[in-house]
Amino acid sequence: MTVALPETMQLLLSHWSEALASPAFRSRHVTLDQLIEALPAARERSFQRLIQALLREGLLDPATLGRDEHNHCWLALGDPGTRLRFDHLQPAGMGSWQLHGSVALCRAQALPYLLQYPSELLQLLSDRLTCCVTSATLTRLARELDDSLRNDSLCLAYHQSWNRQLRHEQDSVDGLLAWLQASACPDNPTLLLEQWGTLGHPWHPNYKTKLGLSAAQVIELSPEFEARLPIRLAALRRSCAHSESLDADLDYRHWWHSQFPQASRQLDAELRRQSLEPDDYLPLPVHPWQAEQVLPREFAREIAEQRLILTAIEAFQGHPSMSFRTVLPGASRTLPMVKLPVGLRLTSVQRTLSPRSARMGPRVSRLLLAILGQEPELARHLSVIPERVGLHFNPEPADDEHARHLAVLYRDNPLSLIGPGELAVPVGSLFAEDDRGQPLLRQWVRLAQGRDDSQAMQAWLRDYLAVALPGLLGLYLVYGVAFEAHQQNSFMLMDRDAQPRRLLLRDFGDIRIHRPSLHAQSLDLELHDPQLTLFDDPDIVRDKLLHTCFMCHLGELVLLCARHWQVPERPLWAMLADQVGQCFAALRGRVDEARWQGERRALLEQDWPAKSFMRMRLENSQSDIVGRLRNPLSQDQHAR
Repeated sequence: MTVALPETMQLLLSHWSEALASPAFRSRHVTLDQLIEALPAARERSFQRLIQALLREGLLDPATLGRDEHNHCWLALGDPGTRLRFDHLQPAGMGSWQLHGSVALCRAQALPYLLQYPSELLQLLSDRLTCCVTSATLTRLARELDDSLRNDSLCLAYHQSWNRQLRHEQDSVDGLLAWLQASACPDNPTLLLEQWGTLGHPWHPNYKTKLGLSAAQVIELSPEFEARLPIRLAALRRSCAHSESLDADLDYRHWWHSQFPQASRQLDAELRRQSLEPDDYLPLPVHPWQAEQVLPREFAREIAEQRLILTAIEAFQGHPSMSFRTVLPGASRTLPMVKLPVGLRLTSVQRTLSPRSARMGPRVSRLLLAILGQEPELARHLSVIPERVGLHFNPEPADDEHARHLAVLYRDNPLSLIGPGELAVPVGSLFAEDDRGQPLLRQWVRLAQGRDDSQAMQAWLRDYLAVALPGLLGLYLVYGVAFEAHQQNSFMLMDRDAQPRRLLLRDFGDIRIHRPSLHAQSLDLELHDPQLTLFDDPDIVRDKLLHTCFMCHLGELVLLCARHWQVPERPLWAMLADQVGQCFAALRGRVDEARWQGERRALLEQDWPAKSFMRMRLENSQSDIVGRLRNPLSQDQHAR
């Protein structure tokens, strides 16, 4: 007799079967046993992010949780005698929650049932949520959560095999970072760390969701599987294109030929073969998914009218970075990073590229470079990776929703901005585990301090903050610039002595700037959309700085240090508060006193903003929903 498997299990096994047949899994010798071994860790991560989001965002009341002498955490459900048991669920700073172990459904006179999928947990908690949710929304969100779990199981199994291979290649060198620093590594060590360290958003329950992709496609396109993409080449008629550049006199077509001469010559030949004049067209690289699944359908008219020419030419081999749609041509140390639209919902957002981003990237870059050029002290602590050129479809009349599927943004290569002996370490990679099951951060502490105990960690963290904060707060307080400086957008440069040296920031698509502060410095910015980028309301700008930099970057680093070294959080938060206070003191003479006082209170005393990812999904909100959390830097918190 055959036993019918639940649909969720069938989907998981089908996902795994497809993955095991992929070239990437075969080359890394990933086995079914490794997938089975990875599943509990993926399940724990998925449950942790889900329950954390629900509690952090006030969708569940933490006061309803009970605890017993075995350190189990209990939550009563609607039916009498029915409860959820969390084996080890503990609150931590910044509204975070750590889960270690399983989640079980316990009923009277029945054996506990261990939950297998986040969709099960969501369904059991749905009646306890503090907002009204439709069944259709719950069904959609359940699909997203389970898809994230399946993809994360693939990621963890692959990462385990990759770690073994890296360990073999390192020979006698002690650890991945030391190996990369010794220049005995691949062509681009930063790219290796980007791909190896791709973990997903630390707060988002859908951190690995890629709906619309099969397992094979997830592996073929995603950085955590060392993807290499054949980036297709298209041509956009010059008359319906807009190009924006950092250098006002740059000729896009000439510049593109200088970067990709072989593909440029192939494109010219193809255009002539079609009896078209090459000078009438501009080269446009296209993500393979976009070329196959989106453009033929959404741009059929433009293709028929020869305003858009899709070719079979490979522009270059693209290596995805931590950002799925930002690729590096051929792992080059000099060629630009290329950001491309992809008509897929990744995490919870469709990752297209708006005309605003294509235009504002070079404009914002020009402004930032001008500021840093006149601020040598700030530039000593912080550099930006300029967005040099943008190109997008520009129809008449304007249609930004349509045009966002046909654009490109070129960003300078991070390695072009580092000095001899320096290594650009993606901040997100510090959270990824090495072959010893330890975060990469521990390797850096050991290299920098000569040991890796808790005292060494605190010395390293103090040095890190002393480098990261002056530039970020200097540009914010004096010029009103709030970077989106979360883990994925931030690199810390490690010098030849393994010390943190300079923060390197990228991606200005959602940068926010306080207009009065910028104007006070006799600077301005030409806008594409008057409602975005420049804001008169300081709260809107500050929320960006606090959420991305202080919470998702520096705050998560503090939590990692406390969690991994098993030390109290308070001294680490106090260290961050002290560094913030020092920066404010150093900048007091350069900032309007009322602004200085108000910003100091907001950063060091008042509640912090917390983007509510789960609430946004439950309420189908396209706009940010922001809650408030207790400020971990406040003196009240230190006294607890």
